[in-house]
Amino acid sequence: MRLPLLLLSISLPAFAGELIHEDFSASNLPKGWTTGGRANSWTVQDGMLQGTCAKEDDHGPAVFAPLAGRDLDVSCKVKLDEKGNCLMLVDGESAFGGQAHLLRVSIYGNTLVIAQDRGSPQSHIEHGKLRATLAKEGKKLPPPTAEELADPKYYRTERLASAPLQAKPGEWVKLDVALRGNQVTVTVNGAQKLEAKGTVFEVAKSRLVFLVGQGKKLWIDDVKAANP
Repeated sequence: MRLPLLLLSISLPAFAGELIHEDFSASNLPKGWTTGGRANSWTVQDGMLQGTCAKEDDHGPAVFAPLAGRDLDVSCKVKLDEKGNCLMLVDGESAFGGQAHLLRVSIYGNTLVIAQDRGSPQSHIEHGKLRATLAKEGKKLPPPTAEELADPKYYRTERLASAPLQAKPGEWVKLDVALRGNQVTVTVNGAQKLEAKGTVFEVAKSRLVFLVGQGKKLWIDDVKAANP
């Protein structure tokens, strides 16, 4: 008698260094992921994560995924709306204590940017409060003074490198980010590369962050992160 073929479903373990491997096949946010900003700004739809920022919001909503380690390989696919905006951040230990944004990889329109955040977490909080107050008055934060920039605790975002990027609305863009000490390399769609060297990256990392810009939408899929 011929025995029937049994199809076994085998769950293979992730390799040792893997931290995140998410394709958003479930209907809810992955376990351990959290959100900030307006409620229901982040939803899982059709196997992808969608973020929406209301036009009246001063600060776009964010989604957070836990990380660990120092050197990292991070990859994801993002799709932009007609305004073209995407911001991915890596957080970790601040030189002034506590946790802070460290690395920023962003797409603004047709420009790819690598930047770093410097300064104390407390200064960052104060910036946020002042920005929100000024926004209610229809104003924006003034540029920092020379005296403020001379203070290492003063929170600022420093652009390290940028390059033109042809990212059309509605098309997926694959980002691969390699972080080694203070060196970062971003590869777009397996071809275009942008490199930069920062001063704050060589510390323990704590989380991966995606943020939607004001009045925009962002779709995210195939998020992976690992210790090399």
